Amino acid sequence: MKSLEKVFRIIELLEKTQEIKLQDIANELSMYKSTVHRIVSELCEYNYLERHEETKKYKLGLKFVDISSHVIDNMDIRELAKKSIEELNVITKETIHLAMFIDNQAVYIDKKESTHAIRMYSKIGKVAPLYCTGVGKAIVAFQTPEIVQQLLDSITFHKYTEHTIESREQFLKEIEEIRKNGYAVDRGEHEENVACIAAPIRDYSKKVIASLSITAILYRMKMEELLAYKYLLVEKAQDISRSLGYRESP
Repeated sequence: MKSLEKVFRIIELLEKTQEIKLQDIANELSMYKSTVHRIVSELCEYNYLERHEETKKYKLGLKFVDISSHVIDNMDIRELAKKSIEELNVITKETIHLAMFIDNQAVYIDKKESTHAIRMYSKIGKVAPLYCTGVGKAIVAFQTPEIVQQLLDSITFHKYTEHTIESREQFLKEIEEIRKNGYAVDRGEHEENVACIAAPIRDYSKKVIASLSITAILYRMKMEELLAYKYLLVEKAQDISRSLGYRESP
């Protein structure tokens, strides 16, 4: 086994196990203890690993935090989401939106127009109401209770259509449903006859920072037909999340 391969295997094991003793690393990877000791000692010297003096266990060091922060700061979620947006657009032939949670608002940052002649109006940079759009609801529903309360306090429940959520209590009930299902639904709540389904996008810290949606005009596509794409949508949103460093809990 090449030396570099051994280094990567040790790092990947520590990423999965959080903390582990030297002998356990050797046993898990079928390596000589002396070889493992040499490698982890060098990694500790350059702050890639840390050793707890009392437990004698090793864990990933602060150097990885510095590297990951640099990588994340240079990520463009629009570029990472491009493939998923294109694929959804080809399959559904409907408008696909990418929205991001910026300054406690859901802001459209990218879109792919429907291939149909008649389309709904939307604009990159436009703010989507949090309580009556799919992208907004998908973001709010998965925030911490503190942030949800903060957002609720800032919302004025304006009635855009006869289907619009009208109260705090109604929205809280909707949030519970979204959390249970894993996706949000807008049944013509913001614009008459315009419906959408949206799924949350998480970053490396498991926070929901954005959402992905499929939007359709109801006289062209029935609600049941749009909902048939919900699992595909969630899958594509998860693909984007993973590209942002998100890893599901075991």
